[in-house]
Amino acid sequence: MQDLGAKVDIINDKPNDGVVCKVLGRYKFPLYENIINRYYKKQLRLLKNNNYDFILVIRGEYTPEKTLEILKSYYPKSKLILYMWDSLGKLNTKGIEKKWDYFDRVYTFDRIDYENNKNKLSFLPLYYYEEYLPRDKKEPNCRNFKYDLSFIGTAHGDRIRIIKNMIQQCKNQNLHCFCYFYIPHPLVFLYNKCFIKDFKNVRVSDIRFRTMPFKRLYQIYNDSKCIIDIENINQHGLTMRNIEILGLKRKLITTNKDIVNYDFFNENNIFILDRNNPIIDISFLEKPYVMLNEDIYKKYSLKNWIIEVLK
Repeated sequence: MQDLGAKVDIINDKPNDGVVCKVLGRYKFPLYENIINRYYKKQLRLLKNNNYDFILVIRGEYTPEKTLEILKSYYPKSKLILYMWDSLGKLNTKGIEKKWDYFDRVYTFDRIDYENNKNKLSFLPLYYYEEYLPRDKKEPNCRNFKYDLSFIGTAHGDRIRIIKNMIQQCKNQNLHCFCYFYIPHPLVFLYNKCFIKDFKNVRVSDIRFRTMPFKRLYQIYNDSKCIIDIENINQHGLTMRNIEILGLKRKLITTNKDIVNYDFFNENNIFILDRNNPIIDISFLEKPYVMLNEDIYKKYSLKNWIIEVLK
């Protein structure tokens, strides 16, 4: 936004990004609600005398209704916008509908949530970061790839079981794979190990407790012929991974069947995997990538996302 000429102030949506803050906020503990209300009051007091054309709330999970009331009173002429990058019906978004009336516009990344709430929501998928795209402009069919298949992401639900199964299939075909499973804290791993059946055969050595830096993530994706995406079983919206792969012009294997409804879907570039029977068609990896219209690539860039959300 600053690169496009805007003057921007930013407030984190919670006092810090630690696991404790996230858990207390997600389960709406009364003591924590008092803490977060005081946190927002203090932050907004510092910005009270500023004038804003737009106030953009990302996700809105931790932002209390009292804070939204303060924003409306401090900045009556500002356009208040909510962007949700999580699907309705999940624990993360429980009760979010109660906050919609505070906003001038509410966006969702989930096409099906939009279809079910057209009178209240606008649809806007996620984006890729142009600044992290590779500098070399070689088309994917003119490259020698370091990896045939790769995955980078959080290990949750049935995702880790499916991906380990896929990686083994590829190794049986002498293909090269890269895998990076992230969990935010060892205690989360221990909980999963005790209570989630798909973690029965997962070892602590399979897991990383630090997120991979964006620059490194994009480099791995750039060195990969195809990337895996296993969405949360309760989610329909396309994860950021899907859009990043589009920007990088790489192949994608995903369990998200709703991807066929997007304008960039091409069966030569995207393989839909059955999560109950995750068998890869190896011939898909051998087919050449089909280049799309350049306008489609531009449409899903961060720059275009900003222009749309602040239009």
